Amino acid sequence: MSPRQLLRYSLVLFLFFPFVVLVYEFRIVELPELSELWWAFKNSFFQAFFSAFFSLILGIWAAQGLLTLARSRWAWGRPILDILCLLPNFLPPLFVLLAILNAVDPFPMGVIGIVIVHTLMNFGLVAVLVAGLIETKIGAMAELAYVEGASRWLFVRKGLLPYLKKDLFLLGLFVFVICFSSFSVPLIVGGGKGTTLEVLIYEKIRLSGDWGSAVMIAFLQSVFIFGLSLIAGRGQSSSESRPSNLNILSGYSGIYIVLLVSLIYMWGYVEGFIEGLPQISTLYELQSALIWNFLGSLSMGLITGALCFGGLMLIAYCWPKFWFGKILSGYVAPSTSLACFCLLLLGPNEGFYPFIKIPIALTLLSLTSLFRMGWDGELQRLESQITVAYSLGATPAQTFREVLLPQMAPRAGILAGLASVWACGDFAVSRILGHRDLTLAMTTESLMSGYRIHQAIVLSSLVLLVGIICFFIFAGGARVLSRKLNP
Repeated sequence: MSPRQLLRYSLVLFLFFPFVVLVYEFRIVELPELSELWWAFKNSFFQAFFSAFFSLILGIWAAQGLLTLARSRWAWGRPILDILCLLPNFLPPLFVLLAILNAVDPFPMGVIGIVIVHTLMNFGLVAVLVAGLIETKIGAMAELAYVEGASRWLFVRKGLLPYLKKDLFLLGLFVFVICFSSFSVPLIVGGGKGTTLEVLIYEKIRLSGDWGSAVMIAFLQSVFIFGLSLIAGRGQSSSESRPSNLNILSGYSGIYIVLLVSLIYMWGYVEGFIEGLPQISTLYELQSALIWNFLGSLSMGLITGALCFGGLMLIAYCWPKFWFGKILSGYVAPSTSLACFCLLLLGPNEGFYPFIKIPIALTLLSLTSLFRMGWDGELQRLESQITVAYSLGATPAQTFREVLLPQMAPRAGILAGLASVWACGDFAVSRILGHRDLTLAMTTESLMSGYRIHQAIVLSSLVLLVGIICFFIFAGGARVLSRKLNP
């Protein structure tokens, strides 16, 4: 077996190792209680279904605003609107939860609350993707329909929906998978009536110590998600050779909905920050720990970013291989609760060990998501260069060092920086693997759980600062590395 094959199998084993370890450690002698399993599955399914449905509806509506700006004299506003759409999806859930919980009072806990948070987090991503689909797949058709005098509703009914129905279905399925496997949002706003499969796994291990049932639930959940992910990854996009007139699908109401949701976020966060500033003195008892928590957040972000950067580069070195790419595209991640409790069993959990285990868990949970966020597209784009290099006698190591690394380092730096931001804002994984409040995000979550929302918002601003520092370290460092390797 060649070293590259060994690395390829080792990476796949790393992604699946929580199941391997737990099946070896705990013998599954009976199935979990079916009524409890059905109740949690029903909650997971319904919150994911309605989150995807409403995200798709609002996303299509908001996409009209993106198309309007793209073809107007205010075209410079399109990137700004794109950022406003994508920001809630790429920020750690901690910030979205704080803003919404402060803006909506009282907040409806349970499945309804989960749907609200997931919809507001994901509809912007849907809007950007739908706008891209319209521009690249039916732009010429929309322009012809506009010239011929077709009404908007007629074109939507006879043109947009028939030609994009598969893409819209796959996009909705993609959001469904994300929401179905979510852990941090149901953990905070699910309440007693909104227990999902992820939360049930967490409760089975933390409260009941029933590892066998937890492993079986996680296995069934992962099989279900894996099957859906394989379907969701089949969508293919095409590109138009020229910009088209999309006035037939444009609408200023789409701009208003994006601005309205962004205003809710900003108002909830800024108002909470202003209200929390006079109460900052109440955090006096935490002042001695905040410096160490700041350094803890910085360490978590830097270690996680470095591991994700290395993981992405390892994927690039092991590319191409058909089955390898299929697994990375279809495998979302193991259950968050199960992966964390698996690492909890391995070795001590005091001292410095959480600063090793938490980044490993976050890397395990983030790597396949980062792969689907453009890394697979970059690798496919460079496949012809890889083939040419091999045909000229270059070794895999030489091809990686001279072809892939210089071109892919900037993208890897951005994705690793994004992973470091997620790590700085994580509280769910850290809460399981951390024996105390080790980071600013964990302290913020403790304040939020104690209904001290305003103080939590003030403290979360430090989390944002640490995340920005980590992001620019990786994005800037990778760009410098690329320039040195490709003078």
